[in-house]
Amino acid sequence: MLIMKGLSCCLLLLSALPSAAAFVGSPRSTHDVRTAAAARAPPKSYPTVDIKAAAAASKSTTAIYMSSTSSSIAVVAKSAVTAVFAQLRRHAKLLLVLLTASLLFAKRSNPQTLLWPGTQTDKDCDAPLPAGGYGCPFIGINLFDGNKDYGPFVTSWQLGQKYGKIFKTYFAGFPIVNVSGKDNIKALLKNEFKGEGRGIGTKLIGGEHNFGDLFGDKAVLYENDAGKHGRLRKVVGEAMSPVAIAEALPSFQDLANQQVDRVLKADTIQMEEVFNDFTLDIAWKQILGLDLKQEDISEFHKMVQIWVKCIMDPMLLVPFRIPGLMKWTKVGRARTYIVSKIEEKLDKLERDGPDSSTLSKLYFATDDDGSKLTREEVIHNAMILIFAGSETSSSTLTCASLLLGLHPNVWRKIKAEQDELVAELGEEFTRETLDKSVYLDSVIKETLRVKPIEFGEMRLVENTVEVDGKQIPKNWFALFNVKQTHWNDPSTFKEDGSHMDVREGFQPERWLDETTKPSEWMPFGEGGRRCIGERLGMAEMKVFLGMMARKLDRYDLVNVHGDDDIVWKPDTVMARPADGTEIRATAADTSHAVEYQI
Repeated sequence: MLIMKGLSCCLLLLSALPSAAAFVGSPRSTHDVRTAAAARAPPKSYPTVDIKAAAAASKSTTAIYMSSTSSSIAVVAKSAVTAVFAQLRRHAKLLLVLLTASLLFAKRSNPQTLLWPGTQTDKDCDAPLPAGGYGCPFIGINLFDGNKDYGPFVTSWQLGQKYGKIFKTYFAGFPIVNVSGKDNIKALLKNEFKGEGRGIGTKLIGGEHNFGDLFGDKAVLYENDAGKHGRLRKVVGEAMSPVAIAEALPSFQDLANQQVDRVLKADTIQMEEVFNDFTLDIAWKQILGLDLKQEDISEFHKMVQIWVKCIMDPMLLVPFRIPGLMKWTKVGRARTYIVSKIEEKLDKLERDGPDSSTLSKLYFATDDDGSKLTREEVIHNAMILIFAGSETSSSTLTCASLLLGLHPNVWRKIKAEQDELVAELGEEFTRETLDKSVYLDSVIKETLRVKPIEFGEMRLVENTVEVDGKQIPKNWFALFNVKQTHWNDPSTFKEDGSHMDVREGFQPERWLDETTKPSEWMPFGEGGRRCIGERLGMAEMKVFLGMMARKLDRYDLVNVHGDDDIVWKPDTVMARPADGTEIRATAADTSHAVEYQI
Protein backbone atom coordinates (compact mmCIF):
# COMPACT_ATOMS: atom_id res chain seq x y z
CA MET A 1 0.00 0.00 0.00
CA LEU A 2 2.84 2.36 0.77
CA ILE A 3 4.28 1.76 -2.68
CA MET A 4 0.83 2.33 -4.21
CA LYS A 5 0.58 5.61 -2.34
CA GLY A 6 3.97 6.69 -3.65
CA LEU A 7 3.01 5.75 -7.17
CA SER A 8 -0.27 7.64 -6.82
CA CYS A 9 1.63 10.76 -5.79
CA CYS A 10 3.99 10.37 -8.72
CA LEU A 11 1.09 9.99 -11.13
CA LEU A 12 -0.55 13.09 -9.75
CA LEU A 13 2.64 15.08 -10.10
CA LEU A 14 3.20 13.83 -13.62
CA SER A 15 -0.39 14.56 -14.61
CA ALA A 16 0.23 18.23 -13.91
CA LEU A 17 3.21 18.43 -16.22
CA PRO A 18 1.31 18.43 -19.55
CA SER A 19 -0.47 21.65 -18.61
CA ALA A 20 2.85 23.31 -17.80
CA ALA A 21 4.42 21.88 -20.93
CA ALA A 22 1.48 23.11 -23.00
CA PHE A 23 2.01 26.57 -21.59
CA VAL A 24 5.74 26.52 -22.39
CA GLY A 25 5.10 25.26 -25.92
CA SER A 26 2.20 27.64 -26.66
CA PRO A 27 2.58 30.84 -28.74
CA ARG A 28 1.91 32.85 -25.58
CA SER A 29 5.52 32.69 -24.41
CA THR A 30 7.33 36.01 -24.75
CA HIS A 31 9.66 34.83 -27.49
CA ASP A 32 6.87 33.30 -29.59
CA VAL A 33 4.63 36.36 -29.20
CA ARG A 34 7.49 38.58 -30.30
CA THR A 35 8.21 36.31 -33.26
CA ALA A 36 4.57 36.24 -34.31
CA ALA A 37 4.31 40.01 -34.09
CA ALA A 38 7.43 40.41 -36.17
CA ALA A 39 6.01 38.12 -38.81
CA ARG A 40 2.84 40.26 -39.10
CA ALA A 41 4.65 43.63 -39.19
CA PRO A 42 5.16 45.31 -42.62
CA PRO A 43 8.70 45.56 -44.01
CA LYS A 44 10.70 48.52 -42.78
CA SER A 45 13.38 50.65 -44.41
CA TYR A 46 16.60 50.99 -42.41
CA PRO A 47 18.36 54.37 -42.73
CA THR A 48 22.08 54.72 -42.16
CA VAL A 49 22.87 55.10 -38.45
CA ASP A 50 25.87 55.80 -36.29
CA ILE A 51 27.69 52.53 -35.43
CA LYS A 52 28.35 53.42 -31.76
CA ALA A 53 24.76 54.48 -31.25
CA ALA A 54 23.56 51.24 -32.82
CA ALA A 55 25.82 49.21 -30.52
CA ALA A 56 24.54 51.00 -27.46
CA ALA A 57 20.98 50.47 -28.57
CA SER A 58 21.70 46.81 -29.17
CA LYS A 59 23.01 46.36 -25.64
CA SER A 60 19.95 48.07 -24.22
CA THR A 61 17.63 45.88 -26.31
CA THR A 62 19.49 42.72 -25.25
CA ALA A 63 19.15 43.67 -21.60
CA ILE A 64 15.44 44.26 -22.03
CA TYR A 65 15.08 40.94 -23.88
CA MET A 66 16.96 39.01 -21.16
CA SER A 67 14.85 40.62 -18.48
CA SER A 68 11.71 39.75 -20.40
CA THR A 69 12.87 36.15 -20.93
CA SER A 70 13.69 35.72 -17.21
CA SER A 71 10.26 37.05 -16.38
CA SER A 72 8.70 34.55 -18.79
CA ILE A 73 10.62 31.65 -17.21
CA ALA A 74 9.40 32.74 -13.79
CA VAL A 75 5.82 32.83 -15.09
CA VAL A 76 6.20 29.34 -16.60
CA ALA A 77 7.67 27.95 -13.36
CA LYS A 78 4.92 29.54 -11.30
CA SER A 79 2.28 28.12 -13.63
CA ALA A 80 3.78 24.61 -13.41
CA VAL A 81 3.92 24.70 -9.59
CA THR A 82 0.38 26.05 -9.40
CA ALA A 83 -0.85 23.26 -11.68
CA VAL A 84 0.85 20.60 -9.55
CA PHE A 85 -0.63 21.82 -6.29
CA ALA A 86 -4.02 22.22 -7.90
CA GLN A 87 -3.93 18.52 -8.79
CA LEU A 88 -2.81 17.61 -5.27
CA ARG A 89 -5.65 19.64 -3.72
CA ARG A 90 -8.15 18.06 -6.09
CA HIS A 91 -7.14 14.56 -4.94
CA ALA A 92 -6.30 15.36 -1.31
CA LYS A 93 -9.19 13.29 0.09
CA LEU A 94 -8.25 10.27 -1.98
CA LEU A 95 -4.62 10.54 -0.88
CA LEU A 96 -5.67 10.75 2.75
CA VAL A 97 -7.89 7.68 2.43
CA LEU A 98 -5.11 5.68 0.76
CA LEU A 99 -2.56 6.72 3.37
CA THR A 100 -4.90 5.87 6.27
CA ALA A 101 -5.76 2.50 4.75
CA SER A 102 -2.11 1.61 4.22
CA LEU A 103 -1.24 2.52 7.83
CA LEU A 104 -4.11 0.45 9.23
CA PHE A 105 -3.23 -2.50 7.02
CA ALA A 106 0.45 -2.35 8.00
CA LYS A 107 -0.41 -2.12 11.69
CA ARG A 108 -2.71 -5.16 11.53
CA SER A 109 -0.39 -7.32 9.44
CA ASN A 110 3.20 -6.44 10.22
CA PRO A 111 4.37 -2.97 11.22
CA GLN A 112 7.83 -3.80 9.86
CA THR A 113 6.50 -3.81 6.30
CA LEU A 114 5.50 -0.17 6.67
CA LEU A 115 9.11 0.85 7.24
CA TRP A 116 10.68 -1.73 4.91
CA PRO A 117 8.09 -2.46 2.20
CA GLY A 118 8.23 -5.91 0.66
CA THR A 119 9.78 -7.70 3.67
CA GLN A 120 6.83 -10.02 4.27
CA THR A 121 7.69 -13.60 5.17
CA ASP A 122 6.02 -16.67 3.68
CA LYS A 123 3.69 -17.88 6.42
CA ASP A 124 3.25 -21.21 4.65
CA CYS A 125 6.95 -21.94 5.10
CA ASP A 126 8.09 -23.24 8.49
CA ALA A 127 11.71 -22.11 8.04
CA PRO A 128 12.61 -18.76 9.60
CA LEU A 129 14.17 -15.79 7.84
CA PRO A 130 17.96 -15.55 8.14
CA ALA A 131 19.48 -13.21 10.72
CA GLY A 132 20.44 -9.74 9.55
CA GLY A 133 19.40 -6.12 9.56
CA TYR A 134 17.47 -3.76 7.30
CA GLY A 135 19.13 -0.45 8.12
CA CYS A 136 17.42 2.87 7.43
CA PRO A 137 13.63 2.65 6.91
CA PHE A 138 12.51 2.76 3.25
CA ILE A 139 16.14 3.02 2.04
CA GLY A 140 18.02 0.18 3.73
CA ILE A 141 21.78 -0.36 3.80
CA ASN A 142 24.12 0.88 1.09
CA LEU A 143 25.70 -2.35 -0.14
CA PHE A 144 27.76 -0.33 -2.65
CA ASP A 145 29.61 1.44 0.15
CA GLY A 146 33.39 0.99 0.25
CA ASN A 147 36.46 2.30 2.04
CA LYS A 148 40.19 2.68 1.46
CA ASP A 149 41.12 -0.28 3.66
CA TYR A 150 38.92 -2.86 1.94
CA GLY A 151 37.74 -1.45 -1.37
CA PRO A 152 34.17 -1.54 -2.75
CA PHE A 153 31.27 -3.32 -1.02
CA VAL A 154 32.86 -3.31 2.44
CA THR A 155 29.41 -3.14 4.08
CA SER A 156 28.41 -6.48 2.62
CA TRP A 157 31.61 -8.07 3.90
CA GLN A 158 31.02 -6.60 7.38
CA LEU A 159 27.46 -7.97 7.45
CA GLY A 160 28.76 -11.38 6.44
CA GLN A 161 31.32 -11.32 9.25
CA LYS A 162 28.57 -10.41 11.70
CA TYR A 163 25.69 -12.66 10.60
CA GLY A 164 27.35 -15.58 8.83
CA LYS A 165 26.98 -17.28 5.46
CA ILE A 166 23.33 -16.33 4.95
CA PHE A 167 21.85 -13.02 6.04
CA LYS A 168 18.99 -10.72 5.17
CA THR A 169 19.28 -7.04 4.37
CA TYR A 170 17.47 -4.22 2.58
CA PHE A 171 18.90 -2.13 -0.22
CA ALA A 172 17.37 0.75 -2.19
CA GLY A 173 13.83 -0.43 -1.42
CA PHE A 174 14.47 -4.13 -2.12
CA PRO A 175 14.58 -7.00 0.44
CA ILE A 176 17.64 -9.18 -0.19
CA VAL A 177 19.09 -12.39 1.20
CA ASN A 178 22.85 -12.74 0.81
CA VAL A 179 23.98 -16.35 0.27
CA SER A 180 27.54 -17.66 0.46
CA GLY A 181 29.21 -21.05 0.64
CA LYS A 182 29.44 -23.43 -2.32
CA ASP A 183 26.76 -25.85 -1.07
CA ASN A 184 24.36 -23.04 -0.21
CA ILE A 185 24.83 -21.36 -3.58
CA LYS A 186 24.27 -24.65 -5.42
CA ALA A 187 21.11 -25.22 -3.36
CA LEU A 188 19.90 -21.76 -4.39
CA LEU A 189 20.79 -22.03 -8.07
CA LYS A 190 19.16 -25.45 -8.53
CA ASN A 191 15.88 -23.51 -8.49
CA GLU A 192 16.69 -21.79 -11.78
CA PHE A 193 14.83 -22.53 -15.02
CA LYS A 194 11.84 -24.16 -13.31
CA GLY A 195 9.39 -22.03 -15.24
CA GLU A 196 7.78 -18.67 -14.62
CA GLY A 197 6.61 -18.22 -11.03
CA ARG A 198 8.15 -21.50 -9.86
CA GLY A 199 11.78 -20.85 -9.01
CA ILE A 200 14.33 -18.06 -9.27
CA GLY A 201 15.55 -16.02 -12.21
CA THR A 202 18.06 -13.32 -12.96
CA LYS A 203 16.54 -9.88 -12.90
CA LEU A 204 17.89 -6.38 -13.05
CA ILE A 205 16.98 -4.59 -9.82
CA GLY A 206 14.45 -1.95 -10.75
CA GLY A 207 13.23 -4.00 -13.71
CA GLU A 208 13.93 -3.63 -17.38
CA HIS A 209 14.17 0.16 -17.22
CA ASN A 210 17.39 2.09 -16.54
CA PHE A 211 19.86 -0.79 -15.97
CA GLY A 212 18.00 -2.78 -18.60
CA ASP A 213 18.14 0.12 -21.03
CA LEU A 214 21.86 0.60 -20.40
CA PHE A 215 23.07 -3.03 -20.25
CA GLY A 216 20.50 -4.77 -22.44
CA ASP A 217 17.95 -7.23 -21.13
CA LYS A 218 18.07 -9.51 -24.19
CA ALA A 219 21.50 -10.91 -23.30
CA VAL A 220 21.95 -14.53 -22.28
CA LEU A 221 22.49 -13.33 -18.71
CA TYR A 222 18.85 -12.21 -18.35
CA GLU A 223 16.98 -14.96 -20.19
CA ASN A 224 15.00 -17.07 -17.71
CA ASP A 225 13.19 -19.45 -20.04
CA ALA A 226 15.17 -22.70 -20.01
CA GLY A 227 14.76 -23.38 -23.73
CA LYS A 228 15.55 -19.85 -24.86
CA HIS A 229 18.49 -19.59 -22.48
CA GLY A 230 19.92 -22.88 -23.75
CA ARG A 231 19.62 -21.65 -27.33
CA LEU A 232 21.27 -18.30 -26.52
CA ARG A 233 24.07 -19.92 -24.56
CA LYS A 234 24.80 -22.38 -27.35
CA VAL A 235 24.90 -19.72 -30.07
CA VAL A 236 26.84 -17.15 -28.04
CA GLY A 237 29.12 -19.93 -26.78
CA GLU A 238 30.31 -20.62 -30.32
CA ALA A 239 31.94 -17.17 -30.31
CA MET A 240 33.69 -18.06 -27.03
CA SER A 241 34.79 -21.60 -27.93
CA PRO A 242 38.44 -22.71 -27.47
CA VAL A 243 38.88 -22.62 -31.25
CA ALA A 244 37.48 -19.07 -31.49
CA ILE A 245 39.71 -17.86 -28.64
CA ALA A 246 42.78 -19.52 -30.23
CA GLU A 247 42.10 -17.62 -33.47
CA ALA A 248 42.12 -14.35 -31.50
CA LEU A 249 45.47 -14.97 -29.74
CA PRO A 250 47.67 -13.24 -32.38
CA SER A 251 45.58 -10.08 -31.96
CA PHE A 252 45.88 -10.33 -28.15
CA GLN A 253 49.65 -10.77 -28.41
CA ASP A 254 50.09 -7.80 -30.73
CA LEU A 255 48.10 -5.50 -28.44
CA ALA A 256 49.91 -6.78 -25.32
CA ASN A 257 53.29 -6.23 -26.99
CA GLN A 258 52.40 -2.60 -27.75
CA GLN A 259 51.39 -1.93 -24.15
CA VAL A 260 54.47 -3.63 -22.64
CA ASP A 261 56.69 -1.48 -24.89
CA ARG A 262 54.83 1.53 -23.52
CA VAL A 263 55.66 0.38 -19.97
CA LEU A 264 59.36 0.09 -20.82
CA LYS A 265 59.51 3.57 -22.38
CA ALA A 266 58.07 5.28 -19.29
CA ASP A 267 60.02 6.21 -16.18
CA THR A 268 57.02 5.23 -14.05
CA ILE A 269 53.55 4.22 -15.17
CA GLN A 270 50.20 3.27 -13.67
CA MET A 271 49.47 -0.28 -14.72
CA GLU A 272 45.75 0.31 -14.31
CA GLU A 273 45.86 2.69 -17.30
CA VAL A 274 47.88 0.16 -19.29
CA PHE A 275 45.44 -2.68 -18.57
CA ASN A 276 42.42 -0.47 -19.27
CA ASP A 277 43.83 0.42 -22.67
CA PHE A 278 44.81 -3.18 -23.42
CA THR A 279 41.38 -4.66 -22.65
CA LEU A 280 39.52 -1.80 -24.35
CA ASP A 281 41.68 -2.22 -27.44
CA ILE A 282 40.64 -5.88 -27.46
CA ALA A 283 37.03 -4.74 -27.16
CA TRP A 284 37.06 -2.55 -30.27
CA LYS A 285 39.57 -4.50 -32.33
CA GLN A 286 38.79 -8.15 -31.59
CA ILE A 287 35.36 -8.35 -29.95
CA LEU A 288 33.69 -5.80 -32.23
CA GLY A 289 36.16 -5.85 -35.12
CA LEU A 290 36.03 -2.09 -35.65
CA ASP A 291 38.40 -0.17 -37.86
CA LEU A 292 39.03 2.90 -35.71
CA LYS A 293 41.31 5.76 -36.60
CA GLN A 294 43.83 6.85 -33.98
CA GLU A 295 41.76 9.87 -32.93
CA ASP A 296 38.67 7.65 -32.49
CA ILE A 297 40.33 5.11 -30.18
CA SER A 298 40.50 7.43 -27.16
CA GLU A 299 36.84 8.38 -27.69
CA PHE A 300 35.84 4.70 -27.70
CA HIS A 301 37.86 4.07 -24.53
CA LYS A 302 36.23 7.03 -22.78
CA MET A 303 32.70 6.04 -23.74
CA VAL A 304 33.09 2.43 -22.59
CA GLN A 305 34.54 3.54 -19.24
CA ILE A 306 31.63 5.95 -18.70
CA TRP A 307 29.17 3.19 -19.56
CA VAL A 308 30.83 0.62 -17.26
CA LYS A 309 30.75 2.99 -14.29
CA CYS A 310 26.96 3.14 -14.40
CA ILE A 311 26.78 -0.22 -12.62
CA MET A 312 27.88 1.58 -9.44
CA ASP A 313 25.23 4.33 -9.67
CA PRO A 314 22.42 3.70 -7.14
CA MET A 315 20.26 6.34 -8.85
CA LEU A 316 19.55 3.82 -11.60
CA LEU A 317 17.71 1.65 -9.06
CA VAL A 318 14.66 3.93 -8.91
CA PRO A 319 11.50 1.93 -9.76
CA PHE A 320 10.60 4.02 -12.82
CA ARG A 321 12.25 4.87 -16.12
CA ILE A 322 14.39 8.00 -15.77
CA PRO A 323 13.16 10.54 -18.35
CA GLY A 324 15.77 11.35 -20.98
CA LEU A 325 18.20 8.71 -19.67
CA MET A 326 19.56 7.75 -23.09
CA LYS A 327 19.60 11.27 -24.53
CA TRP A 328 20.46 13.68 -21.74
CA THR A 329 22.83 11.74 -19.44
CA LYS A 330 26.53 10.97 -19.97
CA VAL A 331 26.02 7.26 -19.48
CA GLY A 332 23.06 7.20 -21.86
CA ARG A 333 25.00 9.01 -24.57
CA ALA A 334 27.96 6.67 -24.00
CA ARG A 335 25.75 3.61 -24.45
CA THR A 336 24.20 5.13 -27.57
CA TYR A 337 27.69 5.74 -28.98
CA ILE A 338 28.76 2.12 -28.37
CA VAL A 339 25.57 0.73 -29.90
CA SER A 340 26.02 2.96 -32.95
CA LYS A 341 29.48 1.46 -33.50
CA ILE A 342 28.04 -2.05 -33.21
CA GLU A 343 25.25 -1.16 -35.63
CA GLU A 344 27.75 0.19 -38.15
CA LYS A 345 29.78 -3.02 -37.90
CA LEU A 346 26.68 -5.21 -38.30
CA ASP A 347 25.77 -3.30 -41.46
CA LYS A 348 29.27 -3.96 -42.79
CA LEU A 349 29.06 -7.67 -41.93
CA GLU A 350 25.70 -7.90 -43.66
CA ARG A 351 27.19 -6.26 -46.73
CA ASP A 352 30.66 -7.87 -46.87
CA GLY A 353 30.22 -11.18 -45.06
CA PRO A 354 31.93 -12.69 -41.98
CA ASP A 355 35.37 -11.77 -40.63
CA SER A 356 37.52 -12.85 -37.67
CA SER A 357 35.81 -10.67 -35.04
CA THR A 358 33.80 -12.05 -32.12
CA LEU A 359 30.84 -9.94 -33.24
CA SER A 360 30.92 -11.65 -36.63
CA LYS A 361 30.74 -15.06 -34.95
CA LEU A 362 27.76 -13.88 -32.90
CA TYR A 363 26.01 -12.47 -35.95
CA PHE A 364 26.42 -15.47 -38.24
CA ALA A 365 26.18 -18.27 -35.65
CA THR A 366 23.16 -20.56 -36.09
CA ASP A 367 21.23 -22.93 -33.87
CA ASP A 368 20.49 -26.55 -34.76
CA ASP A 369 17.40 -25.46 -36.68
CA GLY A 370 19.35 -22.81 -38.59
CA SER A 371 17.95 -19.85 -36.63
CA LYS A 372 20.19 -16.89 -35.80
CA LEU A 373 20.23 -14.33 -33.02
CA THR A 374 18.10 -11.27 -33.63
CA ARG A 375 19.94 -8.02 -34.19
CA GLU A 376 18.93 -6.85 -30.71
CA GLU A 377 20.19 -10.09 -29.13
CA VAL A 378 23.52 -9.70 -30.94
CA ILE A 379 23.93 -6.12 -29.67
CA HIS A 380 22.98 -6.92 -26.07
CA ASN A 381 25.27 -9.96 -25.87
CA ALA A 382 28.12 -8.00 -27.46
CA MET A 383 27.69 -5.36 -24.74
CA ILE A 384 27.96 -8.00 -22.02
CA LEU A 385 31.15 -9.39 -23.61
CA ILE A 386 32.65 -5.88 -23.73
CA PHE A 387 31.94 -5.48 -20.01
CA ALA A 388 33.29 -8.93 -19.10
CA GLY A 389 36.32 -8.61 -21.34
CA SER A 390 37.34 -5.14 -20.20
CA GLU A 391 36.30 -4.18 -16.67
CA THR A 392 36.80 -7.52 -14.93
CA SER A 393 40.01 -8.46 -16.77
CA SER A 394 41.51 -5.00 -16.29
CA SER A 395 40.73 -5.02 -12.55
CA THR A 396 42.20 -8.50 -12.09
CA LEU A 397 45.37 -7.62 -14.02
CA THR A 398 45.81 -4.43 -11.97
CA CYS A 399 45.58 -6.47 -8.74
CA ALA A 400 47.88 -9.15 -10.17
CA SER A 401 50.56 -6.55 -10.95
CA LEU A 402 50.34 -5.34 -7.35
CA LEU A 403 50.60 -8.88 -5.99
CA LEU A 404 53.56 -9.74 -8.21
CA GLY A 405 55.28 -6.54 -7.10
CA LEU A 406 54.78 -7.62 -3.49
CA HIS A 407 56.03 -11.14 -4.26
CA PRO A 408 59.12 -10.94 -6.52
CA ASN A 409 59.77 -14.67 -6.02
CA VAL A 410 56.46 -15.42 -7.77
CA TRP A 411 57.40 -13.04 -10.58
CA ARG A 412 60.67 -14.89 -11.13
CA LYS A 413 58.86 -18.21 -11.40
CA ILE A 414 56.53 -16.80 -14.07
CA LYS A 415 59.55 -15.54 -15.99
CA ALA A 416 61.28 -18.90 -15.76
CA GLU A 417 58.20 -20.74 -17.01
CA GLN A 418 57.82 -18.38 -19.97
CA ASP A 419 61.53 -18.72 -20.86
CA GLU A 420 61.09 -22.49 -21.05
CA LEU A 421 57.95 -22.20 -23.18
CA VAL A 422 59.63 -19.82 -25.63
CA ALA A 423 62.52 -22.27 -25.97
CA GLU A 424 60.12 -25.16 -26.53
CA LEU A 425 57.28 -23.65 -28.58
CA GLY A 426 58.56 -20.35 -29.94
CA GLU A 427 57.53 -16.77 -29.23
CA GLU A 428 53.95 -16.94 -30.49
CA PHE A 429 51.19 -17.43 -27.94
CA THR A 430 49.15 -20.41 -29.02
CA ARG A 431 46.54 -22.56 -27.36
CA GLU A 432 49.31 -25.00 -26.40
CA THR A 433 51.37 -22.16 -24.89
CA LEU A 434 48.48 -21.14 -22.66
CA ASP A 435 47.70 -24.73 -21.68
CA LYS A 436 51.33 -25.26 -20.62
CA SER A 437 51.51 -21.98 -18.66
CA VAL A 438 50.59 -23.91 -15.53
CA TYR A 439 52.23 -21.65 -12.97
CA LEU A 440 50.91 -18.50 -14.67
CA ASP A 441 47.43 -20.04 -14.54
CA SER A 442 47.81 -20.61 -10.80
CA VAL A 443 48.88 -16.97 -10.30
CA ILE A 444 45.75 -15.68 -12.03
CA LYS A 445 43.50 -18.08 -10.13
CA GLU A 446 45.07 -17.05 -6.83
CA THR A 447 44.56 -13.37 -7.71
CA LEU A 448 40.89 -14.13 -8.41
CA ARG A 449 40.64 -15.98 -5.10
CA VAL A 450 41.97 -13.07 -3.03
CA LYS A 451 40.40 -10.23 -5.04
CA PRO A 452 37.37 -11.58 -6.94
CA ILE A 453 34.25 -9.77 -8.04
CA GLU A 454 32.17 -9.46 -4.88
CA PHE A 455 28.78 -10.76 -6.09
CA GLY A 456 27.14 -12.91 -8.70
CA GLU A 457 24.12 -11.68 -10.62
CA MET A 458 20.99 -10.83 -8.61
CA ARG A 459 18.17 -13.40 -8.66
CA LEU A 460 14.49 -12.69 -8.11
CA VAL A 461 12.80 -15.37 -6.01
CA GLU A 462 9.50 -16.15 -7.77
CA ASN A 463 8.50 -18.88 -5.35
CA THR A 464 9.77 -19.25 -1.78
CA VAL A 465 12.92 -21.36 -1.50
CA GLU A 466 14.80 -22.79 1.48
CA VAL A 467 18.58 -22.69 1.80
CA ASP A 468 20.40 -24.14 4.84
CA GLY A 469 17.21 -24.14 6.90
CA LYS A 470 16.33 -20.50 6.13
CA GLN A 471 13.55 -19.22 3.90
CA ILE A 472 13.99 -16.74 1.08
CA PRO A 473 10.42 -15.54 0.53
CA LYS A 474 8.69 -14.98 -2.77
CA ASN A 475 9.42 -11.60 -4.37
CA TRP A 476 12.66 -11.16 -2.42
CA PHE A 477 16.01 -10.95 -4.18
CA ALA A 478 18.80 -13.46 -3.61
CA LEU A 479 22.44 -12.48 -4.02
CA PHE A 480 25.29 -14.96 -3.94
CA ASN A 481 28.47 -13.59 -2.41
CA VAL A 482 31.68 -14.69 -4.13
CA LYS A 483 34.14 -12.93 -1.81
CA GLN A 484 32.54 -14.30 1.36
CA THR A 485 32.52 -17.81 -0.17
CA HIS A 486 36.26 -17.56 -0.80
CA TRP A 487 36.79 -16.20 2.71
CA ASN A 488 35.06 -19.20 4.33
CA ASP A 489 36.60 -21.87 2.08
CA PRO A 490 37.60 -24.63 4.55
CA SER A 491 40.63 -25.55 2.39
CA THR A 492 42.25 -22.14 2.94
CA PHE A 493 40.50 -20.57 5.95
CA LYS A 494 42.50 -19.09 8.84
CA GLU A 495 40.91 -17.49 11.89
CA ASP A 496 43.02 -14.32 11.63
CA GLY A 497 41.97 -13.73 8.02
CA SER A 498 45.56 -13.95 6.76
CA HIS A 499 44.49 -16.40 4.03
CA MET A 500 42.90 -13.45 2.20
CA ASP A 501 45.70 -10.96 2.87
CA VAL A 502 47.57 -9.69 -0.21
CA ARG A 503 50.93 -10.29 1.52
CA GLU A 504 50.43 -13.40 3.65
CA GLY A 505 47.61 -15.11 1.79
CA PHE A 506 48.83 -14.89 -1.82
CA GLN A 507 50.24 -18.38 -2.48
CA PRO A 508 49.88 -19.57 -6.12
CA GLU A 509 51.57 -22.86 -5.22
CA ARG A 510 48.42 -23.96 -3.39
CA TRP A 511 46.84 -24.58 -6.83
CA LEU A 512 49.53 -27.07 -7.82
CA ASP A 513 48.67 -29.64 -5.14
CA GLU A 514 45.27 -31.31 -4.81
CA THR A 515 45.63 -31.37 -1.01
CA THR A 516 45.92 -27.56 -0.79
CA LYS A 517 43.84 -26.56 -3.80
CA PRO A 518 40.86 -24.28 -2.89
CA SER A 519 37.57 -26.17 -2.81
CA GLU A 520 35.19 -23.19 -2.99
CA TRP A 521 36.33 -20.94 -5.84
CA MET A 522 33.78 -19.23 -8.07
CA PRO A 523 34.97 -15.89 -9.51
CA PHE A 524 33.18 -16.74 -12.78
CA GLY A 525 29.93 -17.75 -11.12
CA GLU A 526 28.34 -21.16 -10.82
CA GLY A 527 25.75 -23.35 -12.48
CA GLY A 528 23.99 -22.83 -15.79
CA ARG A 529 24.88 -19.14 -15.85
CA ARG A 530 28.61 -19.49 -15.27
CA CYS A 531 30.36 -16.61 -17.07
CA ILE A 532 30.30 -17.32 -20.79
CA GLY A 533 33.31 -15.02 -21.30
CA GLU A 534 35.55 -16.97 -18.89
CA ARG A 535 37.84 -18.30 -21.63
CA LEU A 536 38.13 -14.84 -23.16
CA GLY A 537 39.12 -13.25 -19.85
CA MET A 538 41.63 -15.94 -18.91
CA ALA A 539 43.25 -15.79 -22.37
CA GLU A 540 43.60 -11.99 -22.21
CA MET A 541 45.24 -12.13 -18.80
CA LYS A 542 47.59 -15.01 -19.60
CA VAL A 543 48.81 -13.38 -22.81
CA PHE A 544 49.51 -10.03 -21.17
CA LEU A 545 51.25 -11.35 -18.06
CA GLY A 546 53.18 -13.83 -20.18
CA MET A 547 54.34 -11.10 -22.55
CA MET A 548 55.22 -8.88 -19.61
CA ALA A 549 57.32 -11.65 -18.04
CA ARG A 550 59.19 -12.16 -21.32
CA LYS A 551 60.08 -8.49 -21.84
CA LEU A 552 60.58 -7.21 -18.27
CA ASP A 553 63.39 -8.34 -16.02
CA ARG A 554 61.79 -6.89 -12.92
CA TYR A 555 59.70 -4.00 -11.69
CA ASP A 556 59.29 -2.09 -8.45
CA LEU A 557 56.16 -0.68 -6.87
CA VAL A 558 56.54 3.09 -6.66
CA ASN A 559 54.11 3.85 -3.82
CA VAL A 560 54.23 0.69 -1.69
CA HIS A 561 57.27 0.01 0.49
CA GLY A 562 57.88 -2.63 3.14
CA ASP A 563 54.81 -3.22 5.25
CA ASP A 564 52.91 -0.14 4.04
CA ASP A 565 49.16 -0.53 4.10
CA ILE A 566 47.59 -0.95 0.67
CA VAL A 567 45.03 1.74 -0.11
CA TRP A 568 42.05 0.72 -2.28
CA LYS A 569 39.56 2.63 -4.38
CA PRO A 570 36.18 2.53 -2.60
CA ASP A 571 33.78 2.90 -5.54
CA THR A 572 34.90 0.52 -8.30
CA VAL A 573 33.16 -2.58 -9.66
CA MET A 574 36.07 -4.76 -8.49
CA ALA A 575 38.96 -4.05 -6.12
CA ARG A 576 41.62 -1.72 -7.55
CA PRO A 577 44.63 -0.17 -5.75
CA ALA A 578 44.18 3.57 -5.22
CA ASP A 579 47.46 4.40 -6.98
CA GLY A 580 46.59 2.25 -10.00
CA THR A 581 49.64 0.05 -9.21
CA GLU A 582 52.30 2.53 -10.28
CA ILE A 583 55.55 0.77 -11.19
CA ARG A 584 59.08 1.38 -12.47
CA ALA A 585 60.15 -1.38 -14.88
CA THR A 586 63.50 -2.73 -16.06
CA ALA A 587 63.85 -4.42 -19.45
CA ALA A 588 64.78 -8.10 -19.58
CA ASP A 589 68.11 -9.45 -20.77
CA THR A 590 66.97 -11.99 -23.34
CA SER A 591 70.40 -13.51 -23.89
CA HIS A 592 69.80 -16.32 -21.41
CA ALA A 593 67.00 -18.30 -19.86
CA VAL A 594 66.40 -18.73 -16.15
CA GLU A 595 66.17 -22.22 -14.64
CA TYR A 596 62.53 -22.99 -13.90
CA GLN A 597 61.91 -24.34 -10.41
CA ILE A 598 58.85 -24.24 -8.22
